[in-house]
Amino acid sequence: MNYNYNKPKSDGRKEAVIEAFFRSMKKMTENNPAVTQREIVENAVKSSAPRFFTSYENARRLISLMIRKKRLPIANKNKIEMYKEIYRRFIKMSRENITRHGRYSLLEKIIYSPAPSFYMDCNTFQALLYKALRERNIYNPCISSINTDII
Repeated sequence: MNYNYNKPKSDGRKEAVIEAFFRSMKKMTENNPAVTQREIVENAVKSSAPRFFTSYENARRLISLMIRKKRLPIANKNKIEMYKEIYRRFIKMSRENITRHGRYSLLEKIIYSPAPSFYMDCNTFQALLYKALRERNIYNPCISSINTDII
């Protein structure tokens, strides 16, 4: 396979973060118009994500370590939880489906299936959200608000 590591990765994460934020904002402001942005972000982080945001290579490497009962070389507790969930699904699917292409072919299906959460903390989610909104000229930090008319 030919990999271009200089090419920026577009896995849809920014779009998913924006969508989750505005979905949470719409849902939360119906009941309480005085809800803070931080509360909306906290709710959005816990919402389901359209997929697991990891590469096939990383998932395969880390799942292989978990199968061999090795320690994961990551310290981020959210990432560890994400890989544990991928591992649970991998074990379940590999018991149910014996493929002629090998068990690791199931990883791609798992990675692109809906995830229970974004597996990131609120500060990371908020930073990613603001960066994505700035790129689209939706968020202006000088005004300190989000222009929802553009969306």
